[in-house]
Amino acid sequence: MIRTLIIEDDYRVADIHATYVSNVEGFEVIGKAPTGKVAYEMILLHRPDLILLDLFLPDEQGLELYSRLQKMPEKFHMDVFVITAARDSQSVKEALQLGAANYIVKPFTQKQLSDRLVAYRAAFRSLNVSRDISQFEVDQLSALIRGLTPTGDLNNGARKPTVESIISFLNENAQAISAAELAKGLGISRATAQRYLSQMVDRGTVKLELQYGTAGRPIHKYRPGKRAYETKTRDAILDSTILPSE
Repeated sequence: MIRTLIIEDDYRVADIHATYVSNVEGFEVIGKAPTGKVAYEMILLHRPDLILLDLFLPDEQGLELYSRLQKMPEKFHMDVFVITAARDSQSVKEALQLGAANYIVKPFTQKQLSDRLVAYRAAFRSLNVSRDISQFEVDQLSALIRGLTPTGDLNNGARKPTVESIISFLNENAQAISAAELAKGLGISRATAQRYLSQMVDRGTVKLELQYGTAGRPIHKYRPGKRAYETKTRDAILDSTILPSE
């Protein structure tokens, strides 16, 4: 099992992330830490394999904690997924320089995280087998651990109308809508709608919003992203969107 520690000061968000992780085979959540101090103590005690690290902690900045972790003895080595609302290039740059395996911007869907965890799991298992590996395998694992495995190219034709329909449908609705509402409106399956929306959130053409109710998981709602408003031509949006086949 890949032993995972959630470092997140919002207990509700921490619970959601823990549920996301627990739903992926091969992962075990060993704890949730609301502060850098508690996180450091839990790391010394439990030696996790993977950390999901928020950058905005009440007692220290997440990247400062990450820098401290880099100075720990090798026996405490762990990989880090930075999970944060910080979108500025400096935070991304510093996280990658420190060696973050992934940088995921909040909010995100369960599928977006699980896809990266599955990719990480494959790399984790390959790297924990004692054997020689080729340069090709090194390159593949480097991409895999960051979830960069190609998922297909939209530019081969048939899927452009679907993306265009999704963007138009979102633009026509004043309120953010769910995947189920999109599926009903376009006459496609909910699974297909969710798959497209998840990829479009990654590309910035669709924005994800989490709406919290009185209990249970948040509702995922979608509206046109910043790039959908700013891009001058529809073809530029379509050509920048990589999606799996239907």
